[in-house]
Amino acid sequence: MADDIYAKIRALIAEGAYIGGDTIPESELATRLGVSRTPIREAMRRLQAEGVIRREAYRRAVVVDLDPNEVIHIFTARAALEPIAAGMAVTLADDDFVNRLHDLHDRMEHFVQMEDPDRRAYRDLNAQFHRVIWRQGGNTMFADLVNMVARKPVVSPTFNNWTRGELIRSNRQHGDVVDALAARDKDWAEAAMKAHLLSSRATYRRISQEAEPAVIAGNWTYSPEDEPG
Repeated sequence: MADDIYAKIRALIAEGAYIGGDTIPESELATRLGVSRTPIREAMRRLQAEGVIRREAYRRAVVVDLDPNEVIHIFTARAALEPIAAGMAVTLADDDFVNRLHDLHDRMEHFVQMEDPDRRAYRDLNAQFHRVIWRQGGNTMFADLVNMVARKPVVSPTFNNWTRGELIRSNRQHGDVVDALAARDKDWAEAAMKAHLLSSRATYRRISQEAEPAVIAGNWTYSPEDEPG
């Protein structure tokens, strides 16, 4: 139940029900989700540990308003950690694991090839793709570490500004990662994952630079979480 409540609160934030700077009263969440405040408190502690919310005066929970440039720093950290996770996954890779990644990749390809790409669907599948790889390595502590870094920004300030071409390139890189894992090639898997995340970081740097006037004006807008990469 606790995991379910945690996921629901994250979804509310990702969908824009609460945005950066908003206060989230525990009593309001309890009423909204139809549960007691105990699982709400547990979920809020997890969100605070991830940097999604912060506690202010009188223990008020407030959604963190991320600096857009922080997303770039997160990708730098992911580019250091996730290749290790990919390499670890190779050692325990089996056909079920590879087939699941193929399925996720194919489904993402469907959504990015649409005339108007379904970014929400792609985002959700992308998050699943990376989580499957983190968990396959068999080291729960390391998987949790990668998850904590990668999922810090519940909402991405730039997701909707990825071009269709950038989304297609991102998923082509997912395909490279799958091919490397299917070949059980540790060096290739690590290199493919690193290249993918550094490419995503470059896209965010471009978008961040283009958006600087809006940021300065205080008009930065937030979109759903789990950006490509």
